[in-house]
Formats: sequence, structure tokens, C-alpha cells
Amino acid sequence: MTFWQKTYAFLERETRSATLVRVLLSIAFVLIVWELLTATLVTNRLLLVPPQEVFEALMREVRSGAVWTNGLATCLAVGASFPVAVLVGIAGGLLLSSSRLMSLTAGPMLTALYSVPIVALAPLVIAWLGLGFASKFVLVVLIAVFPVLVTTETGLRSTDRGLIDAARSFNASKWQIFTTVTLPYALPFIVSGIRVAWARALVGIVVAEFFGSFAGFGFAILAAGQTFDTATLLAYVMLLGAMGLIGSLVFEAIERRLAPWRQE
Repeated sequence: MTFWQKTYAFLERETRSATLVRVLLSIAFVLIVWELLTATLVTNRLLLVPPQEVFEALMREVRSGAVWTNGLATCLAVGASFPVAVLVGIAGGLLLSSSRLMSLTAGPMLTALYSVPIVALAPLVIAWLGLGFASKFVLVVLIAVFPVLVTTETGLRSTDRGLIDAARSFNASKWQIFTTVTLPYALPFIVSGIRVAWARALVGIVVAEFFGSFAGFGFAILAAGQTFDTATLLAYVMLLGAMGLIGSLVFEAIERRLAPWRQE
């Protein structure tokens, strides 16, 4: 095998080292394209600044302590609301998959709610609950719950009937079928829904902090935008992107641990 063939084969692996290299290559590619854009096409510093200026702005925010204050506010809100959204979504998916009548009755309403841009309801939610933690909690839960609910129901309903029939042939109870066949089969679907929900939760918390917060990454982005501080704005956007990337990698690792057969 040539060097490039070996490199390609290495990058295709599902190992931690290969995953790390893929992430680093992706980041390097983005930074190179970003630098080229600011040097050639987008020269207006109000629209885009080079990566170096963004990192300098990030260091200023770190030294001033603003990053820690805003990060704590955002992480506390997401850390409290996201697990609730996941638990509610999984419980709802289990309920809908257990009853065809329930699914047929609630399905159209849930589809309509899922199609509604919850972000547009942010001002109304804040008017009800006021500025602060409560409004952020509710908005993140509303935005993040539906991907988990939908994928949980889909995964549970998609279980191979042959596997269920095989379990029944061994006189397995309904609980045994659920714990040994249905749930393991649905786990990749559920984790995929959680990964999508994590990204939506970050969007939700930023929007909530836009409209009703005195601290947080969204608040900092809004403040930087109002003062045309593009470097600081992009610095906080990068931090949110890092949160999204880390969360995605963590949930991917959880999926590999819970459903190793998916990698075979």
C-alpha cells in the first residue's frame, strides 16, 4: 500500500486516534479557508476578521474574566435543561411506540409542534417567565425535546420483526424482549436524536440569551454585534462551535460503547 492509501485507511477507522486526526484536519481546513477569505475576498473588518484577531479577542475575554462569567451562565442553563429534554423525549417516544392509538392521535399534533419555529416564541416565553433562568430552561427544553422524541419512537418501531419473533420463540416475556431486543436496536436512533438535540439546544440557549439574559454566550454575542466588535463576536461563536463539537464526539463515543455492532 502507498502512503496515501495507508493514510486513507487510517482515517476511515473508528478509533480515537483516527477521530482526533479527522477533527484536527477539519479545523485546519476551516482555518486555512478562513485566512484566505480575509486576505482576498472579504477585506471589510466589520464583516470578517482573520483567525489571529479572533484568538486575540478570545484571550482578552479570558483575561478579563468575561468568558468565565458568560460560560458559567450558558453551561448552567444548558446543563439543567438538556437532560430534562432528553428524558422527556425518551419517555414520550416510549409512550408513543407502546400504543398505536396514542401515536395516531398525538402524532399529527407533535408534527405540527415540531414544524413550528420555537425560536419565534422566545419573546412570548420571556414575557411569561421573565428574564433569567426559567425562560432559558423552557426554551431549551422545547427546542431540544422533539428530535429525541421522534428518533426514539422511530427506533423502537423499526426493530426487526425477525428478532422479536426469535425472542418469542424462546418464550421471552415482553419486558425481556424490550430490554434485550427492542431497546438495543433503538439505541443508535436515540443517540442520533440526542446529538441533533444537543445542536438545537445550543441554538435555543443563544436565542434565549439574545432576548432575555444579562450573561451568557448569546448575551456576549449580541453585545459584541451592537458595538461592531466582530472579533469578539466570532470568538464566542467559536466557543459555541467547540461546545457543539465536543458534545457530538461524546455522544458518538457513547453510541460506540452502547451499540458496538454498528461499527462492524
